[in-house]
Amino acid sequence: MRLLLPIAFCIGLVLKLLHLPFHTIFLLLVLGVALLWCLVQMMRGNDKSMGWTALAVWAWAAHLVAVLKLFPFRSVTLGLAVALSFLALVSLLRHPIPARPLRTLAGAFIVVMLIMAAPTADRYHFTNLQFSLESGTDFISWDKYSFFLAREGRTAEALQANGQAMEAARNGDDPEAITALEVRRALIEGRGWERYHGLGHGPEGHNAGGSH
Repeated sequence: MRLLLPIAFCIGLVLKLLHLPFHTIFLLLVLGVALLWCLVQMMRGNDKSMGWTALAVWAWAAHLVAVLKLFPFRSVTLGLAVALSFLALVSLLRHPIPARPLRTLAGAFIVVMLIMAAPTADRYHFTNLQFSLESGTDFISWDKYSFFLAREGRTAEALQANGQAMEAARNGDDPEAITALEVRRALIEGRGWERYHGLGHGPEGHNAGGSH
């Protein structure tokens, strides 16, 4: 399990990069199995420091998924990861510190921190569009990308992303989405796009997107 779970998690991240269906379910399933395994090892094992370290690494993996998927409870997963890392370090310091678990925990922390340090727009593009197999018709992801760019003050890039979204909507033969994206374009140009609302099918979904 110590080998299979990290491999399965990495596979889930690859599925995320390719934007394949059900990648979120797969990642959450892997995290669920990993949590169960960590708790079982914690209860059965004699070395509690290893158990706390495994839980802390799991928490950083869960926070990574929350960050990449833009879940609204990202602050909760971050707080959990920090708290479990503190408990793991306290437990490790009570004994001679094994190099491997400490390196693993430090590596997980550094990787997640580096990803969090990247601008949201760049991170979103890399994980949702850069390698996506459906970027040519995925106007929703291009639309979200344009919002993040606009929020970061990168207006020219946001307009370009909006153009990509309209092109994807044309490829997907969705005239209603094109109309909604034209409204988004006006919001970008007027620097008035403060909140993101998904592109739905119908008046409420397509007219959403401004500040409410």
